Amino acid sequence: NEELQVLRMLNSDERISNATDLYEINVGLVSGENDFFLSNWENVVDRGLQAEMKPIISRAEQVKGIILSEGEYQLLRESGKKVFIFMPGDLSLEQLSDSARSYIDWGEKQGYSKNYKCRIRKRWYVVPTSWTADAFLIRQANLYPKMILNPTGALVTDTLHKVRFHEGVNKSAVASAFLNTYTLALSETLGRSYGGGVLTFEPGEMRKMRIPMRGVEKLDMQKIDRLQREGKYEDILSYTDSVLLVDGLGLGIHEVDLLHSIWDKMRDRRLSRKQSV
Repeated sequence: NEELQVLRMLNSDERISNATDLYEINVGLVSGENDFFLSNWENVVDRGLQAEMKPIISRAEQVKGIILSEGEYQLLRESGKKVFIFMPGDLSLEQLSDSARSYIDWGEKQGYSKNYKCRIRKRWYVVPTSWTADAFLIRQANLYPKMILNPTGALVTDTLHKVRFHEGVNKSAVASAFLNTYTLALSETLGRSYGGGVLTFEPGEMRKMRIPMRGVEKLDMQKIDRLQREGKYEDILSYTDSVLLVDGLGLGIHEVDLLHSIWDKMRDRRLSRKQSV
């Protein structure tokens, strides 16, 4: 009862920002056939498709911290990860380069053009895109969800959600503040957990997230990013909770401990299903 009481209190606290006040969220792009559209750099060079490729994040595990830097993207490229997507433009075959036409012909011979998402398009090889993401949100989380800033302008598949911040919102502040015990406890009540123990979020559920932003200017994003990469999430929460929950909202240590207890119980119960499958 005490745990539920503190969660209800914070859920109605107007000092905490609703996700929809900070950003909009949508699904990443759906290629229709990743084996065709996604490539590593070696394949791009071998097929002469440098001009037709754009950077993309295709898997959640490719982003380790809470910011995707140009250097990190280059490391993904150099390690052979599939971080390029075939984007020849919405052009007819006659308007495309010889290498692009050759690649599309190869794809048709593999039967990729007959896939449902591909065959319903005007041109099967043109993947629909919309706005570029300012950040990504983990769609399927193991321990917890996180937000990753995207200064590279990389595209993203539907393994992650894409975020566009409202005008005037401090992007770094939101990504830093996202990792706190209240938001993580709330996420366990909003996400869906199936047999494998993974916590899954659709855009509608992510829109219900709430993030305490009072005092966020005191947070060091580079410190949080480093701790995240080192897997020291308890250190992150100790740091962000003291700034956002204790100093920012005036919570006592006991109330923070209650939030941590909620998160621990719900997370561990969810993960135990994975072990029993």
